[in-house]
Amino acid sequence: MRRLTVFFTCLLLGSVAGCTTFKQPSEQEKQTVHELTSNMRTWALGRGLIDLPASWTGGGDVKLYYGLGADHASVEVRVLGEGVTRERFDAAVYERASRIASVKNYNHSDVSMLVSAKVVTAQHRLLQYYESVEIADWFVHESHLLIGDVYVMLRADSFNGNTAPVEDRLLKLSKEIFKVPPETAGAGFALGPVVIRSHHDQEIASFDFSPPASDVSLSIYINALSPDDEERLHVRTPKDGQIFLAGDYENLRARKITLAGMQAEESLIGFSDDTHRQILFVSENYRDNPSLARPGMSIRLSAGGMKGEPVDPNEPEDLVRWTLPQFANKGYELPLWQRPASPEPVNPSLTDYEAMAVWDAILKSVRIRYGSVAHKPDPWANIRGPSAEEAAESKRILDEFIASLEKRKP
Repeated sequence: MRRLTVFFTCLLLGSVAGCTTFKQPSEQEKQTVHELTSNMRTWALGRGLIDLPASWTGGGDVKLYYGLGADHASVEVRVLGEGVTRERFDAAVYERASRIASVKNYNHSDVSMLVSAKVVTAQHRLLQYYESVEIADWFVHESHLLIGDVYVMLRADSFNGNTAPVEDRLLKLSKEIFKVPPETAGAGFALGPVVIRSHHDQEIASFDFSPPASDVSLSIYINALSPDDEERLHVRTPKDGQIFLAGDYENLRARKITLAGMQAEESLIGFSDDTHRQILFVSENYRDNPSLARPGMSIRLSAGGMKGEPVDPNEPEDLVRWTLPQFANKGYELPLWQRPASPEPVNPSLTDYEAMAVWDAILKSVRIRYGSVAHKPDPWANIRGPSAEEAAESKRILDEFIASLEKRKP
């Protein structure tokens, strides 16, 4: 069990040669695949789109980088909830601010950890608080937005008391996020229901999706500009498999494919111990010219192991707990001796055939949106028009020139 857990938590980006011979699928397997792949929902995913089974839910977050040098700035953007009413938004921001404010900074005269809370508009709030009690001039800035019915949080850090540039960046970015349907997301980086039309230099994002109360999960990692790994997937898998599984795993499939119009590889493996079996499918793309329109993508589908807890449809989604700073989550985390025992691991709820069919349908659906990257304006370009005085002077010069031509006529 331990070696499965260690291996599973390590991001396996590898592949192996070989393929297992499968028996013909049963009618039940065909029916399951039909139910999962015949009704799929389109999600906006970074600069692209992806189709997932309609019952799957999830989301992600992205870190935007402004500048690529050592002095770069960054902002984290996360969707906290959809279908959020104004009342729930107000209550969530109030609870968050209250929990942070209730903690005292004992290294700084016992002042509140919450430095300020500002109301920009009815749908926009700004919070500033100490990152920790150890450093007096390291602050966290959060911008909480209600865009339509989507709750979006922006987060950035400031150092050495230089807070104004960070707040200005958050205020500017808050006006560059829009709620859009996936198919018409247009230019910008998309996080499900919203698109970010910011002119930034790098974007690194993670997405997670899964069926309700299931052992199946899909995770996607996007890195726009970082170069490809020097060792390809099919080279790394035998090494990782030997380290974490002592070479004891099944090669279900390994091949070169196309992912989002770019060259890619996939590795599909299964592994077991004396308690349960797990499967892990991984794919990553390769490109010689990384760019915002040609991002690096790593997609992983897993099944078996830990199973998600069922969600009560009558209980609203928690909009605060999962993103609170560590010092403000008192009451959420139970002591170790009060926590329930970990559930027993389970076998995959999908057969190998079902998982591979769903995997193939998902990978084939990944595509880059046309026009997803807008032209970045030239900071040195003079695109302003003439002032009223300049236009009047130009007209006067032109009139004098035309008059001089008239006088020269015989």
